[in-house]
Amino acid sequence: MADKQLWQQRLKTAVSRSLSVRTFAAFNTNIDSVVHLTPDNIARAIAMSGIRPDEIPERTCEQLPNAISTPQEFLMIIKTQLAAGKSCYTVVEGDLLQWINAVFTDAKQSMGGQAGIIANQLAALGATSIAYTRLLTPLQAQMFDERVLVPTAENDTLDLIPVREAARPDDHVKVNWIFEYAKGVQFQFGEQTVTTPRANRVIAATRPKGAIMAFDPAFDTLLADLGECCDTAFMAGYHYATPTDNGGRDFASYLAYTKHSLRELRRNNPSLLIHYEYVPVKYESLEAELLRGIGEVSNSFGINENEIKRALRTLEHGELADTIDRDEQAFTLYQGGLTLLHELQVERVHVHNLGYYVIVLRKPYGISMDEAVGASLYASAVNAMKAKYGNFPGVDLLPEAGEMMLSDIGFAQVDLFAEHVKDSGRQLAEGIWEFVDHYALVVPAHVVPNPISTVGMGDTISSSSYAMETEVAKVTAMTR
Repeated sequence: MADKQLWQQRLKTAVSRSLSVRTFAAFNTNIDSVVHLTPDNIARAIAMSGIRPDEIPERTCEQLPNAISTPQEFLMIIKTQLAAGKSCYTVVEGDLLQWINAVFTDAKQSMGGQAGIIANQLAALGATSIAYTRLLTPLQAQMFDERVLVPTAENDTLDLIPVREAARPDDHVKVNWIFEYAKGVQFQFGEQTVTTPRANRVIAATRPKGAIMAFDPAFDTLLADLGECCDTAFMAGYHYATPTDNGGRDFASYLAYTKHSLRELRRNNPSLLIHYEYVPVKYESLEAELLRGIGEVSNSFGINENEIKRALRTLEHGELADTIDRDEQAFTLYQGGLTLLHELQVERVHVHNLGYYVIVLRKPYGISMDEAVGASLYASAVNAMKAKYGNFPGVDLLPEAGEMMLSDIGFAQVDLFAEHVKDSGRQLAEGIWEFVDHYALVVPAHVVPNPISTVGMGDTISSSSYAMETEVAKVTAMTR
């Protein structure tokens, strides 16, 4: 049986640590319009859609479209994900945005986009946080933590300035609609009642033309200098790739450019650690090549329990995706994570799920396994405080998380995983297993009932855990 006292002691040790690393986050930032779904606003949406509830198609999560343009498609996605308790990302096209604005008038705006969320969270935790985005309106800039820095390229010289001084009034703004729902809420679709099995969210995003997931050409000769300013880089937004127009590049040119730019970031700083945070690509036909290409130049890859099935199918591991779909647990997610580790050629895959994380690490690894567990527990503490209080929790709240019990879901998964691998792996410590060419970690995490927000939880977990791993690696290198 999992030793809960041991895990709580590990947690208390983890929350006593602090961050001083230099972090970089790019490319996607936007305004999040957050809506808490209720029976009343769903009823209003159905009424304003002009369709009958029995006209809402029945779909599985895997059958949902990557883009929607009608109220009927919107309600189909909402109904499907409410019933499954799953997250979902889709793109809003055509006149649907105006309809959403008219229906959900009580939305609250906040920082959105993986790069924006990561930059704010790491600044709140004490890191030197640098962010880059191609769209930076004054409203967007105000949503950044004032401590975040932005690179500029004036006269072929790199400079880092406070984000609010870098705003550009003529830029466009990107808006993501976040539809959050709580656990155990009953929604009525005509005569059919849907009860949510867990808290989660659906994201419906806009895509303005200026939202290019690439550096401005003015930075082409300065990327090596920028890389020297950072210890770890969190790269996201590549899911916006299209077959034709990626800021003037076709897909092949865009992927070649992306790989070159990441290599340039490392040119003067070979120890720079690069993390790639996954979001499904709208054009699924591009995804396998994109994943493998960016994986070649990345160290770490972050993904959740739902997204991993899409990634595995894209990479032609459909049977394993089906296995996870039928029997989602730490062991099947480990199998998926190990497959991604080999396919993408990265050294770390972090799968985050409700109540526990599964981390697969290629041997040899840069820090000890005890320290890697501690980094994930640190991330759980940060995420728990985000779930409880919202916004971007700082170090002052982490001791509270250190007193909160980790989830029984996670403890059960530690025990179950141990049974699955008792004949194939060597257990080094509780939650830590060694195999021929890799390590596997199963780490219990907090579960906060009825969280204030679920937006950015995966980004928060991935970034705070890997930033802490980088902190440990940096300190270790300095003491050698």
